[in-house]
Amino acid sequence: ETIRQQDIAAVAPFLQFTGGLALDFDRSWPLIGGARITNGAVLMVLLAGLVWYMLNRTAFGRHIHATGDDAEAARLAGIRTSRTLVAVYALAGLICAIGGWALIGRIGSISPQAGQTANLDSITAVVIGGTSLFGGRGSIVGTLVGALIVGVFRNGLALYGVDVLWQEFAVGCLIILAVAIDQWIRRVSA
Repeated sequence: ETIRQQDIAAVAPFLQFTGGLALDFDRSWPLIGGARITNGAVLMVLLAGLVWYMLNRTAFGRHIHATGDDAEAARLAGIRTSRTLVAVYALAGLICAIGGWALIGRIGSISPQAGQTANLDSITAVVIGGTSLFGGRGSIVGTLVGALIVGVFRNGLALYGVDVLWQEFAVGCLIILAVAIDQWIRRVSA
């Protein structure tokens, strides 16, 4: 069911928190150029920093990489792979909930059709960012760069006036290209 912006503001205004402005630079900052930074963007950077720290500086992060690369070898090394997978899926669910909250703040209302293309965009961003679809390789910084590339690509297509269906086609071609490059890198490095 679609819930209007006014109804959310009346009953649950905290859902729209991520759409509020955290920083609003005026035109006097030549480097920033009048950027408007929302609470959702700040939350994304903080979450990315937290996940980066967890993946690169903790034993749990090393367990995730080992399980993703070769679950059987990780199990033989003493890692409880089933617990690691459950924890990763729980963490992914939490991050998806935060992403849904950010989307509500961004559009101001709740709609079942909101974010329909987010799945394709997120997979494309992750693959462009260098994460292997076959596990064991990837980084948060690469994913953020991939998300930036996909966002700029999709925004450029929209500004150019490309139909939404052709935008989906173009992003699909982009992911096919990224997967082909990933396969080529795996073949060359093997």
